[in-house]
Amino acid sequence: MHDAHLHISDIAFFKEMQKHQIEGIANAASPQEYHFLKELQAQYPKLRISAGIHPWQADTIAWEAMLPILQEAVILGEIGLDAVWCKTPMEKQKEVFEKQLQLGQQLHKPILLHLKGMEKEALPLLRKYPNTYLVHWYSCDDYLEDYIALDCWFTIGPSVGDDPAVTKVARKISLQRMLIESDGIDAIRWCEQKEVALAAYRTYLTRSITRIAALRQIAEASLAAQLMDNYHHFLNKCESSV
Repeated sequence: MHDAHLHISDIAFFKEMQKHQIEGIANAASPQEYHFLKELQAQYPKLRISAGIHPWQADTIAWEAMLPILQEAVILGEIGLDAVWCKTPMEKQKEVFEKQLQLGQQLHKPILLHLKGMEKEALPLLRKYPNTYLVHWYSCDDYLEDYIALDCWFTIGPSVGDDPAVTKVARKISLQRMLIESDGIDAIRWCEQKEVALAAYRTYLTRSITRIAALRQIAEASLAAQLMDNYHHFLNKCESSV
């Protein structure tokens, strides 16, 4: 099983991931977080790391501090634009986003996207910098066809089956471009609007597979195998850039 995008908030969550041998891509949004995750990766090589300046921190994380990490990481992200959940000036968000898109293209590194309320506005920039794009937990009612046309990959978040926009993504995208994600245990708790025990982490990933299989009317085991194949295919793209 895989988790294509997660945040490791504490060691206990990491241990749960190890316990179930879940392969995953953990996000680093600062130099400190990157070095912390590198220590965990040394203990568990099935953990991969993405690194990028998140739109929420576009005005607080120094480009010079992150640049060596961006050059080293196998995938850039999560990066993007957010007009809903943060107050970072949009001009600064766009500046930092475009710099990272440009770097990703130059270094041939796949990019993990965070887009909220700016899905339409991001499209011209993505077209300007063709690359392998993985769209994290897409939850917009519109513009999905534009992202499909760019041959984007998509992670399906734990709200599939509950959120109509996320469910639409799970129904419409190619199975060959689909991955699943938790976004971390805190995101699952936010999604469920209740306390969720760490021990339930794997259960929520399994639930996503079950729900997607029902939506696509395919056997759950077949979908699970397809998703793992997809994940390894995506990793090959990431690691070939290093």
